[in-house]
Amino acid sequence: MVTKYLNEHGYKILNALDQVAKKYNATPARVSLAWLLANPAITAPIVSATKLEQLNDLMPAVELKLDAASIEILNQASA
Repeated sequence: MVTKYLNEHGYKILNALDQVAKKYNATPARVSLAWLLANPAITAPIVSATKLEQLNDLMPAVELKLDAASIEILNQASA
């Protein structure tokens, strides 16, 4: 199912997530959720975790405040 996203556009987004995650010493999943939380048009991002470790990684996203430059990198990659 995920293979439909493994294209040029998908890899562009993954690279941007990796870049921002490195800047914040965070995982791409945590940055993804922080990015969604920073978007005022999204009122309730939905996440899924199948393991406690995944949930523990996602929880700090609530406190991760991305700067404008990082948000722009992610927005440009996903446009």
